[in-house]
Amino acid sequence: MVGRDGERSAHGTPLSRHLRAAFTERLAYKGAALFFAVVLWLVVSSEEPSVQLVPVRLEAAHDSARILTGQQPVIRALVAGRARDLIKLYDSPPVVRRMVTDDAPDSVALDLRPADVYIPPDVQAIVRDVQPRSLVLVFDVAETRRVPVASAVRVTVDSGPPATHTRLTRLVPDSVTVTGPRRIVKSVSSVSTVERTVTVRDSGNFLIPLDVTALASGVRVKPTAVQLIVEIPPITHVRRDSAPVTAVRPRRVGLSPRTP
Repeated sequence: MVGRDGERSAHGTPLSRHLRAAFTERLAYKGAALFFAVVLWLVVSSEEPSVQLVPVRLEAAHDSARILTGQQPVIRALVAGRARDLIKLYDSPPVVRRMVTDDAPDSVALDLRPADVYIPPDVQAIVRDVQPRSLVLVFDVAETRRVPVASAVRVTVDSGPPATHTRLTRLVPDSVTVTGPRRIVKSVSSVSTVERTVTVRDSGNFLIPLDVTALASGVRVKPTAVQLIVEIPPITHVRRDSAPVTAVRPRRVGLSPRTP
C-alpha cells in the first residue's frame, strides 16, 4: 500500500496526467490540427450569406466650370451576398453615377434607389437599400476676370535728400487674371502686392510677388508676381543766364593727345 501510494503520488492522478499530456505531448500534430480547423472555419464562413452596410462612392460628372462646394456626401448601401464578396467592396466600393447638365441650377437634388448603385462585376451581391434616399449637391460656377494690382511697395532713394529726387514708378502688368468661384471672384476688387521697401540708387526693374494668401481658398491668380519699374530722371542744373542743362552723359570721356 505504501509503495502504491508512493508511486501514485510520484506520477499524480490519472486526470492530472491527461491534462499534462494534452499540453505537452504531440504539440506539432495538435498545432497543425488547430490551424486546419481555423482555415476550414474561415472557408465555411466566407461562403455563408451575409448582409453589410458598405460605403458608396459618388461620381458626379459636370462641366469643368462648375465647382462642387462643401464636403463630399456620405452614401452607404445595404448589400447582401457571400462574406468573401462583401469584403471586396471595401477595396472597390460601389459607385453611384450622375450627370449634371450645363443648364442645371447651382443646387441639384438627386434621388437615389438601390438600382442606382453599381456593383463591380467580380462581386456577386445584391443591393437591398441605399442611404440616404435623396441628397443635394451645391455647385459654384467658376468665373475669370481681370482686376487691377494695388501697390504696397515703398520706394526710397539712398543718396541725397529725398526732396531732390523725383521718381516715377509703375507696375507691369497693372492688372492680373483672377479665376475661382463666381461668388468669390465678384467680390475681389483688386490684388495687392506684398508689403516691401525697395531702396534704389538709379532706375531699374524689381520683381514684386503678389499677396495671394490674402485671397479666399479656391481663387487662382495669374501671374503671381509683377515688375516694379522705377524711373529716376537725371538731375537738372539751373544757370541764371540760360535754360536748364541736364547732367552730362557719360560722365567720363577719353581725350587723345594733340599731335604737333
